[in-house]
Amino acid sequence: MATRTTTSEGRISTAVRRDGASSVASAAIRRFMDADGTSHVRALAYQSIFVTLSGFIGLIGLASVLGIAEIRLAVQQMASTLSPGPSGKLLQQAAQHGSSSGTTAAVFGFLAALSAGTLAMAQVERSANRLAGVEDRPPLERYVRAFVLAVSAGLLLAVGVLLLAGGQAVASGAGWKDTALSVWSVVRWPIGIAVVGAAIYLLFRAAPRRPIEPRRAAWIGVAVAVALWVLFTGALALYLSIGGGKTYGSLIAIVALLLWSVLTSLSLHLGLSAAYELQSRVEPGTVRLPETAAAATTAGRTR
Repeated sequence: MATRTTTSEGRISTAVRRDGASSVASAAIRRFMDADGTSHVRALAYQSIFVTLSGFIGLIGLASVLGIAEIRLAVQQMASTLSPGPSGKLLQQAAQHGSSSGTTAAVFGFLAALSAGTLAMAQVERSANRLAGVEDRPPLERYVRAFVLAVSAGLLLAVGVLLLAGGQAVASGAGWKDTALSVWSVVRWPIGIAVVGAAIYLLFRAAPRRPIEPRRAAWIGVAVAVALWVLFTGALALYLSIGGGKTYGSLIAIVALLLWSVLTSLSLHLGLSAAYELQSRVEPGTVRLPETAAAATTAGRTR
């Protein structure tokens, strides 16, 4: 097993050098399009918005019930920096609503977040299966696995995103100053990236019906997803800061959150597609073309 894994790892580098990184990237994008990736991106983005808003309301409600003002303050400050532009104001409003509702906000917020998170994880499996050209698991098995992933990888992903986007608010809420604040401002970035990367890797390994092999292919897919997420988020923040918000007027908060959610989902799907494309090149026959591409190929041969 160790020899096979080592050989497969080396074959990834060989395949990329042989075909060229641009060729692999182009093929990954084609795989994404052939699998109707845009539809899957929208579905996951839709569920992600429910997870984000419900989770914030639940967390603030829990802090209010426990009487922990530091956590409530940290989350409210975090809301302004978690997503780019005016969409942070929308999260702040959700956080303020949660603080006034207490127990009700905590219970219903976390239940809604867990339900939406389970559906989101089930969508990740469906997306991965379409990219790999395989069928989904039976419904019961699929949703049980999705629930487990929601409370494991989903929670880990949420922690990582909060560290990256709202880490400074954590320090402010905890009252850290001087040296502690300076150290935290630096170390939260590698810690946050590592946590997000670990969460996405767990998703890539556990969600699909056909596991991504070799593991290096999965890690490369994770790197693509994280890099694109950072790039897209920064680009959206820049667009909104230089006047893009004027296009949407008073609806900018909702539009910004929608755009951010879609771009985050797109990053994850492109990372999955890149991982499966690498697997198809180092282990031919283990990953099929998406159904639409296979159908088009068959039709072409028939003609």
